[in-house]
Amino acid sequence: MTDSTNNRQTAPFLIEANIDISPLLIAFEQFHWALQIAQSDLEKAGTILYFKFTYELAWKTLKRILNSRGKELNSPKPVFREAALEKLIDNPELWFNFTKDRNETVHTYNKLNANNIFNDLHLFDAEMIRLIAKLKTLK
Repeated sequence: MTDSTNNRQTAPFLIEANIDISPLLIAFEQFHWALQIAQSDLEKAGTILYFKFTYELAWKTLKRILNSRGKELNSPKPVFREAALEKLIDNPELWFNFTKDRNETVHTYNKLNANNIFNDLHLFDAEMIRLIAKLKTLK
């Protein structure tokens, strides 16, 4: 896999069931960096785009883990509920809010909504730090 930020090869990071989380790690790194520096509307919009990529990879990674454990779930809410039961995340309600934020960014653009979503991204950042730490223990 190539890291688009500097074209270096990124080694797979395999966890249980041979699931490679390196795309999630790269997306989160870009999101986290963007969140730290975003000031202009353009930078905030870019950060929201990184949020969407990272969110999608996060729930789909959880889905793959749960599927490997025999849980056939196909949409974010059931995945987050089960992920909490499996102790992969702490609070599914927070993730439901991230789902709402992600959905709002897809269907319309409204500067006030964008600012509200951007203001919630620090919570997402903290949850992703916890999730990634947990995923890294699943060797």
